Amino acid sequence: MANRGVGMTGRSTIDRRMVWAALAAVPLLIFVGAMAACEGSLVVGGLVLALAVFGAFGVLPGLSSRLDLVWDDDGVAGPSQAWGPYMGLGRRRLGWDEIVAIGGTWADYAFVSDSDGRCIYWTELHRGHQRFFGALRRRRPDLFGPSEGGAETVAESD
Repeated sequence: MANRGVGMTGRSTIDRRMVWAALAAVPLLIFVGAMAACEGSLVVGGLVLALAVFGAFGVLPGLSSRLDLVWDDDGVAGPSQAWGPYMGLGRRRLGWDEIVAIGGTWADYAFVSDSDGRCIYWTELHRGHQRFFGALRRRRPDLFGPSEGGAETVAESD
């Protein structure tokens, strides 16, 4: 059951500086690919050029608000897919009462999910993701284990 009336709202956005830094590498990759192709290494040049193009398209969604994680008194909304260029294509909203689990993926995406396995994802590149995690902890303490130093904590014995 969610805590109502907590009054916590917020937004966590992708760090746009990281997106611009990745995009800044694209011209360099294009130059390196073109030079490799001009020197006769068409395979290497083609691979580097492909990396530049796919890399650019992979980070461009980070410049939009489609990747934002937004929460309010009713729930949370955010990306419903956890892979680079596709992350922002789908969005989902879950009410606080619908969230049944917190987890992470092999690619370091964190997520909350409902009982049907539908997820909302975010990464450490989301500036303010700690604020969301704090709001989640306050609204749904049942999703977290006992706090350190709490009554449920079992002391280790030597």
